[in-house]
Amino acid sequence: MINKKIATRIMLALSLGVAWNAAGATDSESTDDHTVIITEHDYLDGRIDGPYENGSTVIIKGGKGDEVQGGYDTHGDSANDNTVIIDGKDSHYATITGGRSISQEAYRNVVDFKSGNVIDEIIGGEGSHYGNENKVIIREDGKTGYGIAVFGGDSRIHSDKNEVIIHGNQIYDDIVGGSVEVWDDTYVPQTSAINNTVSINGPITVNGDIMGGIIMNDRSGKIFKDIPFERLKQGNTLNINTFGVTAGNIYNFENINFNLPKQLEDKAMLTLTKNEATDLTGSKIVAHVAGDTNVTGPTKIVLLDKKQGELIMKDATTRNQLTVTQGVSRVTSLKMQTEDNDIVLYINGKPATDTTEPATKPDETTKPDKPATDTNEPATKPDETAKPDKTTTDTNEPTTNSGETTKPDTPSNNTDSVFHHGDPLMEQTKSLVETAVAMASFTNKGADSVAETMASSVKAVIAKNNGNDSPFFNSTMFALKYETGSHIKTYGSTTQIGFGMQREKANGTVTFAPFMEYGVGKYSSLVDSGVRGDGDIHNFGGGMLVRYDTNTGAYYEGALRVGRISGDYRGIFTVGGPQAVSFDSDATYVTAHAGVGYKKPLSDTTTLDTYGTYFYSHTGGDTVRLSTGETYDFDAVDSHRLRVGTRYTKDFSNHHAVYAGLGVEHEFDGEAIAYYDGASTPSPRLKGTSGLIELGWSHNVGKARSTYQQIGVTGWFGRERGITAHANFGWVF
Repeated sequence: MINKKIATRIMLALSLGVAWNAAGATDSESTDDHTVIITEHDYLDGRIDGPYENGSTVIIKGGKGDEVQGGYDTHGDSANDNTVIIDGKDSHYATITGGRSISQEAYRNVVDFKSGNVIDEIIGGEGSHYGNENKVIIREDGKTGYGIAVFGGDSRIHSDKNEVIIHGNQIYDDIVGGSVEVWDDTYVPQTSAINNTVSINGPITVNGDIMGGIIMNDRSGKIFKDIPFERLKQGNTLNINTFGVTAGNIYNFENINFNLPKQLEDKAMLTLTKNEATDLTGSKIVAHVAGDTNVTGPTKIVLLDKKQGELIMKDATTRNQLTVTQGVSRVTSLKMQTEDNDIVLYINGKPATDTTEPATKPDETTKPDKPATDTNEPATKPDETAKPDKTTTDTNEPTTNSGETTKPDTPSNNTDSVFHHGDPLMEQTKSLVETAVAMASFTNKGADSVAETMASSVKAVIAKNNGNDSPFFNSTMFALKYETGSHIKTYGSTTQIGFGMQREKANGTVTFAPFMEYGVGKYSSLVDSGVRGDGDIHNFGGGMLVRYDTNTGAYYEGALRVGRISGDYRGIFTVGGPQAVSFDSDATYVTAHAGVGYKKPLSDTTTLDTYGTYFYSHTGGDTVRLSTGETYDFDAVDSHRLRVGTRYTKDFSNHHAVYAGLGVEHEFDGEAIAYYDGASTPSPRLKGTSGLIELGWSHNVGKARSTYQQIGVTGWFGRERGITAHANFGWVF
């Protein structure tokens, strides 16, 4: 078991006849003063160290040796941020350590085992006081010797927040997230081995145990078991991400996650073989079913197969509870389904051939699918004749439901069936559709940029060019927060480049401005469930602005925009255990606005512009596939806004003018919703009223071949809060 580690270290200490530093090896390659590449050399009796205590990288592409350490300190300093990469199929080493300090801490060291052979021990980071935040990654081509031990972190006081990630089909002795080894029992109250993570991504065999944390006496090998939860079990997480994992036992995990692969298999995910108790008291057990798992009929999944010994689950808050999530969309808390000392999960009801509940042999006292010598449930239990295949403590199926066995394919509301078509979605799925709201608000900002400043700047540029057609540039930057029932923050800019044309009519002038546009930005959302989503947005499109100014001061304006908008989403869902989720979305957008206003001269240098504008935008729907497997259908988002306001302009000279304005806007819709498997998400919306205050300045420069600039800022309050700033630029050829 774990005692092999002590013996290994004694043997290595005796063999250290030569302390060999890789930086000086003749058959190694140094790419810089912190990186060493080991290619080929003879077998060396001794230790191979990286060139520095902190920040070293050792890349092994071949050769043989006893022990490799990415960084090693003997002078009272730390050994942090070192990396060892084993990537040579013919390499052969006994022990690998990312970083080691004999008197201080070892933080953030990494061992990345891509290919080759390691036969004894792998340690992410080993420190005297702290061995925290270290990582070991063993990939599919990393070959381990029979009985290798793996430690994320190791220390004599604290071994916390370490991570072990294992792929492939290998054989191990022990796998430990965080290990603490004291020299004297009196130091035990100061120790901790918490918040460590072990993730198993491929079918492996562990002859010993898988442990979130362990505290032991390094000299005697004594393992301390009566350690308070907050120092040995808290936050330790075991992720089983495949079928076919076998271990002796598991210890000291607060969180045990069974992440079912999309392709289900007829075997247990985790099998425990030791004839000793498995104590899951206080553990939170979660089964994650991928959103696109194709289950065509009733299916039984064995999450944990306990071959021998007692399975203990007696904490009052988690007793017999199994949390099951379908991707990040649905969650249910079931009474633990235990059969034959196993933890099992039924999807879509019980299979008709499931021998744990024979429909036609209610009086049979033996189990036809198991030998009579099965020590977990002896064949001779006359007091269980009503339910020979289940323990009397199974609360999932009382004896009065025997009539349900005649319809095993029909989902019911009991624990035999986990999820059904149309079951409600979790509140946290609202975070997903906040992306659609963010994209719609981004689309609206482009429409605002066109309506608020483009027409006036186009007219000014044309006037500067004596009525001739002229190009223009218009850009708006924004940082805004929207109340949507939760809230969204958006940051970005939208830019239009076009060509302004003006034609004189009998009663006024008509201005045309075709343009192209591009926008880019970011957003973040936070819903009431505590889930935060982040993403990027960009759009590309074009449009046409038309404005008619009458000789009386009245004017009429309209614009049409069409383009494509793209957004992505990244978030961590928390219900049922942390799960990362992401997706990409693309849609077509169409916006239009129509406005009317009146410019009234107050003096030779002042004007009052009163206006009303209606805005419409349509951001199309999309079908997206989440990284967790579900396929969601997003509805289109339609926005209807009405804005009224007034703007006061003061000319200080032929070249300078300032303006200030007030306005109010009401959004009538802006609702977003998505559908998954017959159910809909909660619906955030932009609906509400906002006010605006604006200030700006414009400047004409020179005469012929001159330019025009305008800058301004708008403050928003109410449903929409924040600041937009714009800059317009026109030039005359």
